[in-house]
Amino acid sequence: MTIRRWHWAIRLFFWLYIILTAWQIQGVFSFLAFNTLLAYIPIELGFILQADRFHWRWAYWLTALVWLLFYPNAPYILTDFFHLSLLEPYGAAGLLRNSLPMWGHFLLLVGVGLIAAWIAQLGSEKILQQMLARHPRWLPWARLAFYTVVGIGIYIGRFLRLHTFYLLTPALIWRPLMRMWSWHMLGFVALMVILQYVIWLLIQYSRAETDADR
Repeated sequence: MTIRRWHWAIRLFFWLYIILTAWQIQGVFSFLAFNTLLAYIPIELGFILQADRFHWRWAYWLTALVWLLFYPNAPYILTDFFHLSLLEPYGAAGLLRNSLPMWGHFLLLVGVGLIAAWIAQLGSEKILQQMLARHPRWLPWARLAFYTVVGIGIYIGRFLRLHTFYLLTPALIWRPLMRMWSWHMLGFVALMVILQYVIWLLIQYSRAETDADR
């Protein structure tokens, strides 16, 4: 399958997922559709950036800025896994319940989280390489800086409960952003950076395995 067809397959998956979850999933998991939409936006912008068919460089960099602002929403969805506790997975005997609705919600949440984080980071690596094509030796440092910014974005979304669209109301978010800095916050960001490096290492391993099979 060509990369263009893969992109359309991924689009179709996310479109169907968002529509079906918005229509069918209610109650405590009603956040799934909106959070998945936020996670999908940087994936779509990543596809556009990778194509690099911009007639003006300022349009490319403006799109890259919007992509960066939305990007933390993709790995952020992994932190939604803690909501699985709302399913009350353990029965009276302390064993996991054999409930198909419960496991269906598990699949919906974990599946889309893993897919969104993997595809977004795969795209981010290609975009960073594209941006630094003339200065490849800067790539490791750019990757670290990028992961750090993303970690801060995940913290803002998880603990301040602010998502990217809040940037349209800067007066409401300025004070919380200034007050969020602490050692606990920096520790969380460091853990998110490590998580992104783990995904990056898995991507490198997958590529090495693919190259070895050729």
